[in-house]
Amino acid sequence: MRDDYRLEGKTTKIEIELEEQVAQKLESMSRFKELSLSEIANVALKRFIASHKDFDPGRPN
Repeated sequence: MRDDYRLEGKTTKIEIELEEQVAQKLESMSRFKELSLSEIANVALKRFIASHKDFDPGRPN
């Protein structure tokens, strides 16, 4: 399961703003599981994308 969080392939940096409590929770989770913020956020966003096809203009609903 831990391998599910590893970043694979080419990466890029983006800048985003988060609600303060969300950022604090991510930092807490990162320390607790010894995963980087990028690893946790990458998996969370992949899961969001997979379950919200209606947000993707390139995919039919």
